[in-house]
Amino acid sequence: MDLREAAGALGVHYQTAYGWVRQGLLPARKVGRGYAVSEADVAALAARRRLGAEPARPIRVRDWAAQSAALYAALASGEETAARHQVERLAAGVRVIDLCEKVIAPALRRIGDDWAAGRISIAQEHRASAICERLLAAHARQPAGRPHGTAVVATPPGERHSLPALMAAACLREDRWLVHHLASDLPVEEVTRLADQAGARLVVLSSAMGQTAWQAEQAAEAIAATHPHLNVLTGRPGDRLHDLLARANPHPAGANQPA
Repeated sequence: MDLREAAGALGVHYQTAYGWVRQGLLPARKVGRGYAVSEADVAALAARRRLGAEPARPIRVRDWAAQSAALYAALASGEETAARHQVERLAAGVRVIDLCEKVIAPALRRIGDDWAAGRISIAQEHRASAICERLLAAHARQPAGRPHGTAVVATPPGERHSLPALMAAACLREDRWLVHHLASDLPVEEVTRLADQAGARLVVLSSAMGQTAWQAEQAAEAIAATHPHLNVLTGRPGDRLHDLLARANPHPAGANQPA
């Protein structure tokens, strides 16, 4: 059925149903200028609503920079409760990918700049990252609907910063991928072994530092050489998560695309 028919079946306005599609709460695929929705997914959402699990209403954020600045202030001072309130208020009505790209990542870049300039210590920088990891993990959920496939997310050997990989995993889950998140600093052989065991068709290697981005490229080439059926993506500092999702779609066998 199309999205207008789905909205009618759910008893809501078209724009409400469209908002649920944008949030990943109602799986849909683009068809021409509209959306197609399966009857099973509509029925599943209707059942959740009858049980009182009403989908969150989208929040229209007027000033993303101000939201990121507020999170930065909380992170810089180590006020985890304030940071949690900031993230939870937004997470109730915005997509995880927007929360990562427009709020968390800019705040952490400022924290990194502060450390590089000597304004904060490495311990304070690590504290900020750890706070963000805990907050993001709390909102990395798997929406209903048929998954796109199985993905393995890790970092290249030597990369000990786990937050970029966590962001990638959270955004892939929101996009209805089944994700095995392996955190950081694993040998390539372990990543590919688990990908085989899980039946994955996507591997993402995220790097937080320029010096490990080269290692990610080398690891991706090694995986692609022995596992041509896998789509291997590498994430480098400054890459956009929206680009990752765009490139996570199926590619010809052996494709090796940067993320």
